[in-house]
Amino acid sequence: MKKFFKFFISKQYIKHILLIVGVWILIIVLEGWYLKSHTDFGEEVKVPSFYKMHMDDLDQFIADKDIKYEIKDSVYLDDWPKGTVCWQYPKPTDSCGMCVKPGRVIQLSVVPMSPRMFAMPKVVDMSKRMAETTLTSLGLRTTVTYKPHPAGKDFVMEQLVNGKTIVPGTMIPKGTRIELVVAKGNTGQSTPLPSLVGLTILQAQERLQSLTLTLHTECESCLTDADFSSAIISSQSPAGGEGIIVAAGSTITIWATK
Repeated sequence: MKKFFKFFISKQYIKHILLIVGVWILIIVLEGWYLKSHTDFGEEVKVPSFYKMHMDDLDQFIADKDIKYEIKDSVYLDDWPKGTVCWQYPKPTDSCGMCVKPGRVIQLSVVPMSPRMFAMPKVVDMSKRMAETTLTSLGLRTTVTYKPHPAGKDFVMEQLVNGKTIVPGTMIPKGTRIELVVAKGNTGQSTPLPSLVGLTILQAQERLQSLTLTLHTECESCLTDADFSSAIISSQSPAGGEGIIVAAGSTITIWATK
């Protein structure tokens, strides 16, 4: 038994133990050197935020940063600046707390410079509800005006953009407002016609909302929805005012300017 214990304290045993420990230390040191020199082990880079940065500024933005970027795709967002980054992966370090290795490629999505285009469908002869559903599903806006028609009511008679007929198949940008002229039916009734001069187009639409009248707008300077809503009416036909009565379903033409 004494010989057995003497072996563990012998110079030969201790020498082998030290040799084994030395080899393991050498392996650990060499592995750490290899990982650091070949894989950037232990080195980290903070991920900056690319959100709302324009595509033209990306190269300059990462010039002093040890990362790269790749634009993967484009995403149409109405309320986001055109040509800017709307999504990135990995997320910014400030928001997720995570860093990346040097040279990491950050994947980006951007909002395209041009709005998404759609082919105008044919909604004439559709029911009002079906036409509105069809156009809304394409990201198009709708307004409805009414016109008397002896054949019935609630079907689309015309499809207009800025007061002009738009032919099915015409390419239009997402968000375009389509005016649907819907049959009101031949009621044979009459309604008072107020004066709309001096009002904005939006105020005129609200004024006629409770009346069975169709509003047709002429506004050459109206380029946006905001222009269209705030333009001031300079004249109308037929003229309106106190005591003026017209047939229900009549079309009132107004001329307006910004």
